[in-house]
Amino acid sequence: MAAVTGKSDLIHDPMISGSVPADPQRARGRVVVAMGTLANLATDSNGSKYHLADLPAEAILLPATFFDVENDGFAQIVIGTETDTDALVDQTKATENTVTPIAQGDANHGKPLWEVLGLAEPPKSGMIGIWKHAEADAAGAGNMPFAFHYLMS
Repeated sequence: MAAVTGKSDLIHDPMISGSVPADPQRARGRVVVAMGTLANLATDSNGSKYHLADLPAEAILLPATFFDVENDGFAQIVIGTETDTDALVDQTKATENTVTPIAQGDANHGKPLWEVLGLAEPPKSGMIGIWKHAEADAAGAGNMPFAFHYLMS
């Protein structure tokens, strides 16, 4: 076997033909945190939807992104875009108290939000609305603290 010296995609050597500079967002991006809390009433019904945040389409979500669903009023947690209800999360509340849609080293590692959500291209506006959807009537009043942690250049 040959001994090799390799490099990650963060290393650029302008002396080597074909070497591509590192994506500045991934190499030197700044961490942005958007924190909020969503409340629902016991009378909220199936089909209800809640606008959580507008995020840059190029944002790279970090594993620290979370939705604390322990006291949420719905049994099913469904989070995505306004039109693709479960693009980011679709699981029961009983699965875990804190939903983390981005796991360290998973298939979405280092991808921009528009790709994580399964969009063919980033929207022209440059922003994507993230929404929580109700797939059944609320089981009770509740609240869901959440935080989006992401990289931006």
